Amino acid sequence: MGRQDLPMGEDDAWLDRALKFAPPAVAGPALGARILADFDAVAERRRLGPAGLAGRIFAEIGAALWPGAPAWQPAVALALSLALGIAAGTFVPVSEASAENGEQAAAVALDQPPAFEIDETS
Repeated sequence: MGRQDLPMGEDDAWLDRALKFAPPAVAGPALGARILADFDAVAERRRLGPAGLAGRIFAEIGAALWPGAPAWQPAVALALSLALGIAAGTFVPVSEASAENGEQAAAVALDQPPAFEIDETS
């Protein structure tokens, strides 16, 4: 019974029977060694390419900023701090900001330079 004798609905059954009696495919040690050598060559090309250089630069910067931490932790800390800053700037009301004369009467702590008084006892 040949392949063309089966109706289209029995493709899976025909393939199962064909694979059941097929000899197992065995890869020799030479093929395994060649695959590993190709993997090492590709990894070396990626390490030396522009993407590898950028990855090493970002890894060095990340290690300098947050030593011993995975790369996602500083990124999440930055994103959370930005979100909190935007939320605070958006939702914290400044009651005097909408003065009738159009001038902003509210004083924000960071608008004026700090005042330090140094006397003789300090």
